[in-house]
Amino acid sequence: MKTHLLAALTAALFVVASPSMAEVYMPGHQVAGIIVGNTIEGQYRECGAARNVFREHYTTDGKILGEERPCNQVGDWTSYGGAWTVEDGKFCVNLGSDRSSGCFDYEADADGNLTRVGEPGVGNTNFKIYDGNPNNL
Repeated sequence: MKTHLLAALTAALFVVASPSMAEVYMPGHQVAGIIVGNTIEGQYRECGAARNVFREHYTTDGKILGEERPCNQVGDWTSYGGAWTVEDGKFCVNLGSDRSSGCFDYEADADGNLTRVGEPGVGNTNFKIYDGNPNNL
C-alpha cells in the first residue's frame, strides 16, 4: 500500500509542479486512488472555540466513516457518516448538514499529506493519510 501511495503522490506532484500549467489540482480519480481504503486525519482551521479535529475512513463502496472531537480535548469522539464520489473530475464528499460537503480541489505532497484547497469559508484544510483503518471506524 505504501508503494502505491508514494507512486500516486509522486505522479500528483509532477502534475501540480508543472511550470507550464497554473493552478493544476489532482483529478478526482487520483484523489480517490490515494484515500479510498485509507484514513485521513485533519483539523478545520486553527484550534480554538468550536473547532474540531476529525478522522475519516473512505470505504471502497463509497462510504465515509468519521469521527470528530473538539481540538483541545482528549477522547470522547463523536461518530458520523457520509459518502464520497468523483464528479466532473473532482473528488466530492457529502457529510451531512453541518459539515463541509461538496466537490473540492486537492494537492498532495511526498510526505503523505493531502490539502483541500480553497474551501469556501475555510480556506485550505490539511490532512494526514494513514494506511487502512487504524482507528477501526
